[in-house]
Amino acid sequence: MRAHAPLTLVLALACTREELAASSASATTSASELGTGGTTTPTTGSPTDCSATPSELFTRRIAPLLASDRPKTCNTCHLSGVDLQLFVQETPCQTMACLDARGLVDLEDPRSSTVLQWISRADPASPLIDQGVIDEEYAAFLAWIEASAACGLCYTGATPCGEPVAATCPADDPKNEPKDDPGDCSPLTRETLFRHRVYAWRDRCYPCHFDNQDFVAPKWIASGSCELGSLTTMRNVLDGGLVDLNDPANSLLLLKPLAESAGGVKHGGDDKFADVNDPAYIDFLAWISREAACTQ
Repeated sequence: MRAHAPLTLVLALACTREELAASSASATTSASELGTGGTTTPTTGSPTDCSATPSELFTRRIAPLLASDRPKTCNTCHLSGVDLQLFVQETPCQTMACLDARGLVDLEDPRSSTVLQWISRADPASPLIDQGVIDEEYAAFLAWIEASAACGLCYTGATPCGEPVAATCPADDPKNEPKDDPGDCSPLTRETLFRHRVYAWRDRCYPCHFDNQDFVAPKWIASGSCELGSLTTMRNVLDGGLVDLNDPANSLLLLKPLAESAGGVKHGGDDKFADVNDPAYIDFLAWISREAACTQ
């Protein structure tokens, strides 16, 4: 079986177009001013009022961006269904704490935050997304992250992303293969393949490598929602040195779970792949090989 229990992160927010327009008017700083890809001065030179600023910024500039009838940049560059609303919790404080727990914001270096990278790489040529949408989202999220970095997290609970719930991802069913793989190297294609070729096999690595389990082992598998959990896990795999893009078959993601008798390396969690003919091994290698071809 391929199924496992991720977390539910969705909280629907709504606002009227009038509210959105009012918010947009108050958030006129463009990405060119804020440095979507550069290093300019902080968003504001005004002193930060930590008693109100982070939450006020969320209410005034982030919540309107989550209007259900508004195009969002994440919908142009990520898996179908990944939406900014996936990151929202019951309060602004809890939402930022969840983003931090998932590694999606960098409070030490706000401009390096993963969520900003996702926003800035959206395609302005999309029928629904223009540069103004990208600039507005980037500016609002950067201001909120910077204020939170200056003030510190204000959520004190133990589970900022919510409690685990019983759910499965469509990709967990091997009958649900990626649809219409165009064979390109777009982020959408690569992330879809990861979800179907690697994340769908995550139960092979349960419980040691899951971020919500208490084991002494690298926690590279994110236990978030289907979409966010897969995206975060992919980032962890790439950033954690688990793949060798110069020699895919030499990747630790393959060699650690592979039986030593079949060419694997010592693994404290016992054998997960009996040999290189294991379906999971074949899927892992297929994704790594595709990723290597796309990054050379």
